[in-house]
Amino acid sequence: MSLQPKQNKLFTSVDITLDVVVGSAVVLELVILFANVLSRSLLDDSILWANEFGHLVLSIIAFVGGALAYNRNEHIAVHAVIDRLADQTRTMVLACMDWVVLIGSLYIAWISVDVVKSRGDELSTVMEISMRWFVLPLTIGMALMAFFAVGRLLQHDMRERLQSGFFTVAVIGALIGLNMVWGPFEGSDLLPWLVISVLGLLLAFGLPVGFVLAAVAILYIHLSGSGRMIAVPSTMQSGVSNFVLLAIPFFMMAGYVMTEGGLSRRLSDFVVALVGRVRGGLYQVVIVSMYIFSGISGSKAADVAAVGTALQPMIRDNDYDEPEFAALLSAGAVMGETIPPSLPMLVLGSITTISMGALFLAGVVPAVVLALCLMVAIYVRARMADRYPGIKTPLPVLLRATLYAAPALLVPLMLVIGIATGFATPTEISSVAVVYGLALSVVLYRELTWYKLWRSVSDTGVKAGMILFITATASTFAYTLTSAGIPTRIAELMIEIAGRSSWVFMLASLLVLVVMGALLEGLPALLVFAPILMPLAPKFGVSPIQYGIVLLIAMGLGCFAPIIGVGMYISCSVTGTKVEPASRAMVPYAVILFLGLLLVAFVPWFSLVLPRLFGFI
Repeated sequence: MSLQPKQNKLFTSVDITLDVVVGSAVVLELVILFANVLSRSLLDDSILWANEFGHLVLSIIAFVGGALAYNRNEHIAVHAVIDRLADQTRTMVLACMDWVVLIGSLYIAWISVDVVKSRGDELSTVMEISMRWFVLPLTIGMALMAFFAVGRLLQHDMRERLQSGFFTVAVIGALIGLNMVWGPFEGSDLLPWLVISVLGLLLAFGLPVGFVLAAVAILYIHLSGSGRMIAVPSTMQSGVSNFVLLAIPFFMMAGYVMTEGGLSRRLSDFVVALVGRVRGGLYQVVIVSMYIFSGISGSKAADVAAVGTALQPMIRDNDYDEPEFAALLSAGAVMGETIPPSLPMLVLGSITTISMGALFLAGVVPAVVLALCLMVAIYVRARMADRYPGIKTPLPVLLRATLYAAPALLVPLMLVIGIATGFATPTEISSVAVVYGLALSVVLYRELTWYKLWRSVSDTGVKAGMILFITATASTFAYTLTSAGIPTRIAELMIEIAGRSSWVFMLASLLVLVVMGALLEGLPALLVFAPILMPLAPKFGVSPIQYGIVLLIAMGLGCFAPIIGVGMYISCSVTGTKVEPASRAMVPYAVILFLGLLLVAFVPWFSLVLPRLFGFI
């Protein structure tokens, strides 16, 4: 008997066990968080230890869930270059990347032990447990990533493993030797270019973005000699210590529950009955559906999957162009970046001082602006081509669809009103959204089975783990940027280019975020550049709230940019279309979105009207 089947069985067993651990942590925190909302609302008394327990759960999701995401190949990576390599070369490069993950994860796990030891004598404020428990998931998670990297390497034959391992170790050894011979590169003009080159190569070779950010941070600290390596695990841990980040898994879970529980289908039927009669027909339905769904889950991938799956049969039956359907799903996802509870919006609020309520309100009208721009473009194109006259729906069918969808339509309204009125924080509202979705799916629609519920919990742990792990490593990467003085240099360059012109500053920011959103796959670009650019906005007389909304749209436009944006691949995967024709169809809509972005950027009223109305400004 060969060893390989035993290895596969072992890795599968560990995967299932960790799935249960992470899923249980998510469910337990949901119960505690919702109980805290009820206790405060009905009894005027809060569960004091809820926040501290939430920080522990965040750490478990980020690092143990992040390891699960790596094992299931769910981490964001750039595929534009590596997918164009010959099969044998691509396989060898991917094996090298698995070696990088193995070595890097073991190294971070090893140095994180010192952090665990150093926090042993500290006690949490309320629960009075050792603070090492809050760091331990990082050590365990990185060890698990190394374990899963071994599993991925075992899928290659012996020759590939040895050759890729020798090459990877040789490159790492050469960098260490270079540093030993020449000494630290601190102050050298060569170091930034070397680090940027490594960053570009690792991204091009398909290493997941979260690991790229961690690897580059380790490389910079080692070569520069400007800091202690213990800063890597320390900043990774602190990067996911913001309680508001708990809203990410729960808003995602709300979206999954509503999709599995039948709410998504009823919403789609309602939008088709309401908007399908407009010239452009089902294409108009795509945009309106994406707007509504974005106000439920916050996850663009989940929105694209829900809307794409629900509408694709009608698209095919009515002879609509499927590449254009994929393009419109991508365009709608860009629009949805500012619709609460957008996950990038939650992350932006966690890494800046902007009020989350103000951000949520500020994003509503700009999304309407982009939606109207897209809908007008669809109408004009359909009229010029004399196609897609619309689908007329009898009034009784419209009324019935409205009645069935009404409970689900209350979710976005509940989110905005709950936060704007101060009834609950975004994190607490996210737990309310999950419980409300569960109630509708089980009691009203009766479509949510135990299997579907667990699949929703499992998907939540894995997808949220990926996002939170990137957030953690982006915090480390931002630390190295600050150590290198990069933010100061970029600020000086921006001021030099823009002078005193807010228009030039805004335009330069848009271009940077669109390009970086495409190269770094959206969210990582926001995590890296938002802390650098946001402090500059007041110097040019730009409201930070408006500037944050502009950055979110620009980042989303880059993420769903034709050909290179990972969002296009998600849309094409859902619709079963090829990237090239979908990208061609996306070009005119990308232009429309950029024009809409300019409108939002240079007309502050769109972003600031609702925050002013509710007293956030």
